[in-house]
Amino acid sequence: MAHDFAKQRSSDKNTAKKRASTKSATRTAPAKSHWPWFFSGLLSGLFVALVAYVGFFGTSPLEGINNTNVVQDSASGEVNDAGTDFTFYDRLSEAEVVVDVVAVELLPEIEENPTIYRVQAGSFNSMEDAEKLRAEIILLGLDASISQAEVLGQTMFRVQAGPFIGNSSANDAVDLLARNNMPDTIKIVVR
Repeated sequence: MAHDFAKQRSSDKNTAKKRASTKSATRTAPAKSHWPWFFSGLLSGLFVALVAYVGFFGTSPLEGINNTNVVQDSASGEVNDAGTDFTFYDRLSEAEVVVDVVAVELLPEIEENPTIYRVQAGSFNSMEDAEKLRAEIILLGLDASISQAEVLGQTMFRVQAGPFIGNSSANDAVDLLARNNMPDTIKIVVR
């Protein structure tokens, strides 16, 4: 018994095609677009918002939407929408306010013998370090100077800000230096 294998192969291909086509036909349909859901939700939300607005405020705010009032200013001849009045600026320049005030002269507190202070910000072995600190103090807006002193046989360079007349101005300088990372300051009485 002779067997024709060529026909069998072609028939196997046809059945494979049929199987593939039946598989694709049984597949679920691709997911639909999300846009219809989005717009339906948007429109229903806007409708609910409109109903709530009308329920809360009534229809009176909606009645005058298309009515625009045009007013002509008689003084300047300018036309303004919705009745806006810009004459305030003219009236303000002509207005005068009268205030009952008694003039008082404030005299600054002057001490009879004011104390003069210097604020020492640092003491260094090298002149270069002292110059750096002096420059920082000058950048803060204070006068600064370097003085030389012998301490235990060693030359020290002292950086001092000032002179300051009165205790309050010396305290202000100490606070300024402390806010700018120079907390180890000393007030020195000059006279």
